[in-house]
Amino acid sequence: MGGAEPYSPTEWRDALIQSKPKIMIVTSATGGGHISLAYSLQDMLARDYDTCIVDPHPHFVHQYYTWAGRHSLKFWGATYKYSDNEKSALRLHRVLTQLVRKQLRAFIEQMQPHLIITTHTLISYEIAQVCKRLGKNIPLVFQLSELECVHSTWLTLKDASAYLVPTREILAQARARGIDESRLHLSGFPVRRQFLCDYSAQRAEMLSSLGLDPTAFTIFLQGGAEGAAGLEDTVKAMLAAQEASKAVQILLAVGTNKPLAERFSGISHIKIVPFTREIAPYMAAADIISGKAGPNFLTEAVMLGKPFLATGFIPGQEQPNLAFLQRHNLGWVCLERPAQQALVAKLVSDPSHMVETLTSVQAYRAWNEQANLRTHSVIEGLLGICNPA
Repeated sequence: MGGAEPYSPTEWRDALIQSKPKIMIVTSATGGGHISLAYSLQDMLARDYDTCIVDPHPHFVHQYYTWAGRHSLKFWGATYKYSDNEKSALRLHRVLTQLVRKQLRAFIEQMQPHLIITTHTLISYEIAQVCKRLGKNIPLVFQLSELECVHSTWLTLKDASAYLVPTREILAQARARGIDESRLHLSGFPVRRQFLCDYSAQRAEMLSSLGLDPTAFTIFLQGGAEGAAGLEDTVKAMLAAQEASKAVQILLAVGTNKPLAERFSGISHIKIVPFTREIAPYMAAADIISGKAGPNFLTEAVMLGKPFLATGFIPGQEQPNLAFLQRHNLGWVCLERPAQQALVAKLVSDPSHMVETLTSVQAYRAWNEQANLRTHSVIEGLLGICNPA
């Protein structure tokens, strides 16, 4: 990314003295994951930096994601697979740059950030091109957003200032795709501050306040912020396990999916949890976390010390996370209703089946928390390099 320095030495020094350095976090409301990543980074950096989250995508992009997630996952998976190569990824980026460049330019000129982080693959190459055309040499950081492998669009640009890499698996992929080692930083998958708290003392009170039994086996079940991934069949499987054991209850997070909430409201042993940004206390009240294998959701479960039961995935995008889950023994993969019902019944009847998995969860939680600390040093290093003083 060439171009002139955005600030003179005096302007830079005055900015550091008078206020915190400004970081612009670019994301998109296409599902909850990218937004969660943005808030996670904001939580992590807010003490030392003036952070602002922006979304340059027009509303119809958000509407398309919601529609595809609820009604056409196969089509979404097909387009994901078709564009997951270097040539197609570059073509897609060039088209999308025209879609978002004016809004990105306006954000940059208004905020004058000292550093930019993007949490969305389709605003990676795009933001780099806008900065280049503006002649602004602003450090650009990519927060990669999967666990097992990332889409080719994340690796189209080879010379971002830094790539925050969440897992060893993606580190290997980025190396293989020609990203220089000096730009790669294994920094774990960030989560919001609420997922780093200990809620164990609040569990019984939380369940009682919801009208649930604190002694019963509790499942937190979620299909994503948009209520995607065919959640109805999974709920029915859990209810069947409840009928067999009389000891299962469900915290059903429906996101913004009102029809789903209406479908299961008033059913015994189910408590509907509508969309809320403070979801961690509800998740922590459960024995296991279940739903589609989104990277944020899976990592949030791990950081709360909970095993994850994957019951669905977005084709192409999230399917590789199933292998990651199994490789690290962070839970179980049960995509069919009979398997889900059988596993839950086994866990209820003999909790010792969870012991080995819980040990693996705690080990990965400790690694991820330690790796997250590297993000600060990466940001500090980039700002130090750009400080002409």
